[in-house]
Amino acid sequence: MSYLKNNLPVWVVLLFFVASSSSAFAFSFLAPPAEKTGAPNESTCMDCHLGNDLNASDGSLMLTVPETYIPNEVYTVVVNLSHTGQSKWGFEMTALDADGARAGAFAADDAGNTGLTEANDKQYIHHTTAGTAAGTNDAHSWEFEWTAPDADIGPITFYTAGNAANNDGGTTGDYIYTAQAESTPPVPVIAGVTLEIAGDMALSTMDAVAGVSYTLKVTNTGNMMDTVMLEASAEVGIEGTVLGALSDSSVALEAGASVEVTLKVAGDLFTEPGDYPIGVTATSGTDGTMTAEITTTTTIEMPPPPPPPPTPWDVNGDGTVNIQDLVLVAGQFGQSGESLKGDVNGDGTVNILDLVAVSSHFGENTE
Repeated sequence: MSYLKNNLPVWVVLLFFVASSSSAFAFSFLAPPAEKTGAPNESTCMDCHLGNDLNASDGSLMLTVPETYIPNEVYTVVVNLSHTGQSKWGFEMTALDADGARAGAFAADDAGNTGLTEANDKQYIHHTTAGTAAGTNDAHSWEFEWTAPDADIGPITFYTAGNAANNDGGTTGDYIYTAQAESTPPVPVIAGVTLEIAGDMALSTMDAVAGVSYTLKVTNTGNMMDTVMLEASAEVGIEGTVLGALSDSSVALEAGASVEVTLKVAGDLFTEPGDYPIGVTATSGTDGTMTAEITTTTTIEMPPPPPPPPTPWDVNGDGTVNIQDLVLVAGQFGQSGESLKGDVNGDGTVNILDLVAVSSHFGENTE
């Protein structure tokens, strides 16, 4: 008894040392201390887990967060930690805005693999004892939900530190990794379109069937790719129809891009002379309220009258068939060749037939 009594303090001290050491070794796998994510003004798990470089090779920390967020929407976040040969796992994450303030809210998973803590108005989600997956080799992951803030607060950064431990109960031989990922509010979609005429807005033609062509410039003034729909009006004439035909009924354009299309305006055989306005409308496929319009004016002109029929019997071209014309024919009588004025009938010889032709129109006014 005296031996046990005398040695009792030694056993008490030894048990206290072992219990304290085990507690210290296991502390970070019960609930890691807050503010160890590597965020601005924060340190990492390397404060306690020593012996290896930060973000060493043979391992990685990968984050899956929403690329963009919508206020109040709930998203799934995934943390993947790996390092060859390690077999116990821990992490801590926080989400902060550009000013370093808390952004949104984490929710621990139902399986009890993650837990929550708060410090200095920031929220942290981290592994639990069950979430360390002790004995799982080479890699482990955690999945949980994050609710976006109730307003657009600009870019949000998820800061994370992970501990790929060797499961020996100590603080050496572990590998610490850090990573961050950004989520931004969605870019608002802006739609817009302009329509211009490259050249004259008014053209004319005497040939209604052939018509005229206008060159139009279509521009996507929005901030995203858009398909612009094009439509031309029809102007109905009294006795015929004038139509506007486009080379393209739609054009796909990147933001800020332009393209030229052709508008042909033509009528038919019954189209009467006059001015024919033809409108063209461009409509954004993204937002049907965004439109642009232009109007062309095509003038169908009256064709010139046909030339008067020839009057070769007015040999001297003075507008009257008289004795002077007979005298000119008689003066070339019997001659043959080209360009003889006296060859009234054009048979190549001035003879009695030409005198008869002049005599049959004698006294006529040819003007």
